[in-house]
Amino acid sequence: MAEIGIGLVPRWAMDLHAVALALLDVDGTISEANRGFAAAFAPNGEAVRLVKPDMSALNKADPGGDGLIFAGAIVFSSPKGGWDGVSGAIYHFGQKLLVVVEPGVSAYPQLNAEIERIGRELEETRRNVTRRNQALQNALEKIEALKRQDTLTGLANRRSLDERIGQEIGRWERYRRPLGLVLMEMDDFAGVNESYGREVGDELLRHVATILNQTVRTTDLVARYGGLEFAVLLAETNEMGSLIVAERLRMELESQIILPMVRPLTASFGVAMLLPGEGRQEFCARAGRAVGYSKKNGRNCVTMAGVIGECDQLYQAAGTEGTDHV
Repeated sequence: MAEIGIGLVPRWAMDLHAVALALLDVDGTISEANRGFAAAFAPNGEAVRLVKPDMSALNKADPGGDGLIFAGAIVFSSPKGGWDGVSGAIYHFGQKLLVVVEPGVSAYPQLNAEIERIGRELEETRRNVTRRNQALQNALEKIEALKRQDTLTGLANRRSLDERIGQEIGRWERYRRPLGLVLMEMDDFAGVNESYGREVGDELLRHVATILNQTVRTTDLVARYGGLEFAVLLAETNEMGSLIVAERLRMELESQIILPMVRPLTASFGVAMLLPGEGRQEFCARAGRAVGYSKKNGRNCVTMAGVIGECDQLYQAAGTEGTDHV
């Protein structure tokens, strides 16, 4: 087949893609073709011949006023095979025949293969993007979880506690279900770091976190409130239940002897119940005030926060004398 763009077919026609044009010699060989024909029938420059209709009949046909000698199904063949069902028209064009067809997509076997390949690549790309988006979402969720987690103990951090308290206050305002908060601060922990080193101190804090998680319900939130402070938020728990949780934690800590220490771990506890109209800061402040009261009254004890400081009530270990402030 002649090089595209050289011969009788005008340049504007040679550049067409949607319409396939070709010039035939008397033996049916394609002598010249435009881009549309090359893409449809000879993408690799194959030698293409007209198979249907018969060339001898075409050469004998009398052209009409517009030169048309045939309209209907046209078949071309090449060394790799033929194409059926292509509709078009054939005209007398000087000493040659001009073939004009509008090839459907089925006439572009190589283009079809390319479209299928691109489709497969797009589908694979879509799956890869989906996997990467999922991985990114998982990474973002892990990052968000880490933002809410204390790096040393693995407990929830102060930010997570504040958010949960805000949510529980909202629930309390709707349903008036009791909400308790237990704060605790480790006793004389500075001496632990001085005597045994910071690494031992960090290990002890992690051990305290494990005790807290194992002692309370899974529905309760355990958080590291500060350097030596921990908090337990007790949803659906009344005053007596909150005091029992605090005392259980106090006793559990007191029973622990962890080498190289030679004395038990102890902590001072403060318990507060959410009051009507109270916000998060006031709620936490009353529990913190109760912790301070426990520390001033011998440590290793539990104080229930009242409405004001004069109402705080101290609960000491069994066998010791309690002090009430009314």
